[in-house]
Amino acid sequence: MAFVSKDIIDEIKSKNDIVDVIGSYINLNEKNKALCPFHDDHSPSFSVHSDKQIYKCFSCGESGNVITFVQKYNGVSFAEALKILADRAGIKLDISTPKKTNTKYDKYYEINDTVNKYFKNNLVSKGGKEALDYLSQRKINKDIINLFNIGLSDNRIHEVLSKKYDINDLLEIDIVKEINGRIYDTFQNRIIFPIIDENNNVIAFSGRKYLKEDLNDVTLSKYSNSKETIIFKKSLTFYNINNALINIKKSKEIIITEGFMDTIRMATIGYNNVVALMGTALTKDHLDKILKYKCKVVLNLDQDEAGKNATINIGEELIKNNIDVSVIVFDDYKDSDEYIINKGKDAFDNAYNNRMSFIDFKFNYLKSKKNLKDTVEISKYINEAIKTLNDIDDDILKELKIKELSEEFGIDDSILKNKIKITGKKNIIEKKEIPKKKYNKYDISEIRILYLMLHHDDVILYFENSLGYLVHDNMSNLAYRIIEFRNEYGYFEYSDFIDYISEDNNLQETLKEVMKYHNEDEYTNEELDDYINTIKKYSIEKRVESLKKEMNETLDINKKIEIAKKIEIIKKEVLKW
Repeated sequence: MAFVSKDIIDEIKSKNDIVDVIGSYINLNEKNKALCPFHDDHSPSFSVHSDKQIYKCFSCGESGNVITFVQKYNGVSFAEALKILADRAGIKLDISTPKKTNTKYDKYYEINDTVNKYFKNNLVSKGGKEALDYLSQRKINKDIINLFNIGLSDNRIHEVLSKKYDINDLLEIDIVKEINGRIYDTFQNRIIFPIIDENNNVIAFSGRKYLKEDLNDVTLSKYSNSKETIIFKKSLTFYNINNALINIKKSKEIIITEGFMDTIRMATIGYNNVVALMGTALTKDHLDKILKYKCKVVLNLDQDEAGKNATINIGEELIKNNIDVSVIVFDDYKDSDEYIINKGKDAFDNAYNNRMSFIDFKFNYLKSKKNLKDTVEISKYINEAIKTLNDIDDDILKELKIKELSEEFGIDDSILKNKIKITGKKNIIEKKEIPKKKYNKYDISEIRILYLMLHHDDVILYFENSLGYLVHDNMSNLAYRIIEFRNEYGYFEYSDFIDYISEDNNLQETLKEVMKYHNEDEYTNEELDDYINTIKKYSIEKRVESLKKEMNETLDINKKIEIAKKIEIIKKEVLKW
C-alpha cells in the first residue's frame, strides 16, 4: 500500500461518521443495530457504536472502524477503502498502487497499450470522422467512447510497431499475422473494442465492421477478434471487468450479458456493473471469480432460443454453487442493445426491476416446450420441474414451488414431496455440523485479558508490568502489538489500532477471535488478577513438566537432585500466591 500518514487517516475517519457511512450500506434500526452483512445473520447481532466509532458483530466477531467496514463490505484493499472515504468527504487523496503484472508478460502489455493508444488516436483524427458518425448514429457518445477506450484500426499498425518491437512478439499476441511470408495487420478498417483485465492491462481486441462498402474490394466479416494468446484466455475473461469490478463489489451484483454492445448500451443508461462473456459458456474460472466477488448474478443474455438455452445452462451451474440468480426478460427484441435503442431506458429499467428468479425462468421455459393439454407432457414437465428443485438447497423455495405445482395441476402436494424425497440430494443428511472451538480456562484467560486491553488503556499498563506475556503465540503477538502501539503513540484507541494492524491478516484473525468470545467491557481488579494468575500458573506448570522430562531423561544422579530442587523451589513460589 502507498504510504498515507496517520494524520490523513485520522482526518478521513473524523469526516466520515461511522453511523452515517454504515447506514448508507445497510439498514440500521434506531439503536444502530442490524443484521450482520458479514455472515448469514437471522437476528440483529451487528451493532455500531457512535461514541467509539467502531462496529461489532456479537455473533461472528467481525469488528472494526469505518475504514475496515468499507474495505470488507466492498471487498477492496485498505488503500481503496481510504480513497472511497476520502472522496466521500471531499478530501484529496492520491494513492498510486503498482500495476499487478507478471514481469514475464510486461512487454506484451506494453505493446497492447501502445496499439490501444494508436487506435484511440485514429478515431479522433481526421480519418476517424466516418467511424465517429457511425458511433453517433448508434447513440454512443464521447463519454462512452472514453469509458470503453473505443478506437479505430487502419492498415498501418505493423509499419508503426515494427520500428520499435520485435515482429515475433507482435505475432505472438496476434497484433499482426504472417501470410505467405508477408506481414498484415490483424485488425483493418474496424472500430476497435479493447479487452482489458482486472488490473487494467489491455489483453486483446475485438474489431467491428462499420463501412458500408469494403476497401480494396476485400469483403470484411462483421467481427474480427484476437485469437487466444499467452495473455488472453477467453475462459478467464469478462469484457468490461476493468470498469465494472468496483461497482460489482459495491452493489454485490454482477449483470452478465452476451455481447459487447449490450454491455456498452447498458452503460449509456447507468448500469455500471455489467460484463460480457467471451462466448455463451460460463467456465469454471468465471464461476470462481463470481464466488470470489460474493455477489448475486443477473443474467441478461439474448432473448432468442440460443440465448435462452445459454441462460438455462449458466443458471443451473450458478444454482449448484448456491449463487442467487435472476433473469431479465423482455419481448420484441433480440438483445438489450436493440431493446434500449428502440424502447428506451424506462422500459429497460422496468424489465430489470421485474426480473425473474432463475427457477421461475426455467419453469416457464420448460413449460413452453410442453403441450399442457396432454397429460403425458404435463407429467414430463412436472418431473423436470422436480429435478430442478432437487438442484437447490432452499427448503422454503422448494415448499413454495411444490405448492404452486400442486395448485396449478391439481396434484396432491404429498405426492410431489415424496417424489423429491426419492430423487433428492442424498448428501444432505450426511452434512456434519462444524464443531465449535472449545476453550480451556487458560484460553479464556488469555482472550479476556486481550479483550480488556483493547478496551481499557490502564489494563495495558497493568498487564505489561505484572505479566507481559501470554501462552499462545498468536495471542502473545496481539498483546505485543497492543503494547507497541501504546508506547509509540502514547495512548491506545481501538479504532486507530485496527488501522495499525491493517496489513497483518494473522493478527486480524486473532483479533476477530477475541472480539467474538467476550462482550463484557466492565471488569474488577480481582477478576483481572485471577486471569493473570491463571496464566502464570499455566506457565509454571509447563516449566515443571519440562524439568520433570529433563530429570527422567538424565542418568546423572547429581543432575536429578539439582532438577528436583528447582521443582521444589518453583512449587514453593506458587504456594505463596
